[in-house]
Amino acid sequence: MDVITRWLRETTGGLPKVFWYLWSITLIGNIASFVLIFLTFYLQSARGFTAAQVGVVLAVTGVGSVIGSTLGGVLADRWSRRRTAITGYLVVMVSLLGTGMTDDLSVIIAMMLANGIGIAFAGTASSALVTDVVAEADRTRAFSINYWSINIGTAVAALLAPVAMRADFFLLFAVDAAGVAILAMIMFALIPETRPTADGSEPTSSITPGSLRNVLSDRVFLTFVVLFFVFQLIFKQNNAGLPLAVQRDGLDATAYGWIYVVNTLLIVVGQLFVPRLIRDRAHSKVLALGVFLVGVGFGLTALADVAWFYAVTVAVWTLGEMAYFSVLDASVAGLAPSHLRGRYFGVFSSASQLSRFAAPLFAGYLLHSHGELLWIACLVMGVGAAAAYLLTARLREHRIARLRAPAPIPAVVS
Repeated sequence: MDVITRWLRETTGGLPKVFWYLWSITLIGNIASFVLIFLTFYLQSARGFTAAQVGVVLAVTGVGSVIGSTLGGVLADRWSRRRTAITGYLVVMVSLLGTGMTDDLSVIIAMMLANGIGIAFAGTASSALVTDVVAEADRTRAFSINYWSINIGTAVAALLAPVAMRADFFLLFAVDAAGVAILAMIMFALIPETRPTADGSEPTSSITPGSLRNVLSDRVFLTFVVLFFVFQLIFKQNNAGLPLAVQRDGLDATAYGWIYVVNTLLIVVGQLFVPRLIRDRAHSKVLALGVFLVGVGFGLTALADVAWFYAVTVAVWTLGEMAYFSVLDASVAGLAPSHLRGRYFGVFSSASQLSRFAAPLFAGYLLHSHGELLWIACLVMGVGAAAAYLLTARLREHRIARLRAPAPIPAVVS
């Protein structure tokens, strides 16, 4: 017991108070997201929309996330990390109330577009805030702990969703909106502005130099983004191709739930211990291991036809998921100049949102036309991306070392 206690203390100790406020915001925000879990059910059952109309609403939400990630990154750098996040929460709050109060499809589409933008605003600004307040040496474990809170919150939301669906729909949207309002109040009351200027000095109200063009011309970073997109194309099969494969083999929703619970249990139990396990490992090697395991895990799906084998495949790619995401955000932070962190995280987040469109299309085409080729493709992409992470490691390490170099100390005038 003492060993576990010491292990946990080393994992969670020494992080600044502001980080734990941000961690709490992440946890509460993901718990409050339960209303989005039954959004499809609400649109079809309560509002009578067709499957095609529901698809439009969900697609528009994704478009909003792409727009919000990029624009939110710019605002976080040029305006304010804190105010961008608060604005995002307020937009989400209004969009939830608006969605729950109307049965007009065009209004709901507008509200869910705003919802995607608001969520992306808050998420992008929060990532920049965590990077700002946590020392570089502690960022890997800080982001790993933050990822753990995301999964804990999502798991709780999944448990709340079936219970919540029995209540009045508008009441659920109102409760969720109230939860988001609480996040805005915590951000306003407890989180300081952390936006640095181009020279690394304390934040001011001035506009820092640089633009989105700086990010889009950064070949080292864009290569990293492309590799992340490949990872996401594989990883998103957990919600795209995997359910289809399970149904093809005659397994029902209950069996799928038990298969998928392996992912939740491994992350909830294991994620707290990952930071220490990878503490002295190069990020590129951890990323390569992560995408390799995810590729192998989904590749094994081609052989699965019973629940226990599917559970094994989930366990394999979950180990890869934990390794990969434990260093991902810290790697982005290391590649981004301090005064452009919002933009870098924004472009990075946009790649994640785009993968939400690409992964289902990728899965649907290959499963429909070529059977198990989807899982073979996942294996090949996983192995290829792992090799690419190792081959490009030196370029990223050189960039990180250059950005880490201390700025010249200005002369003190007496």
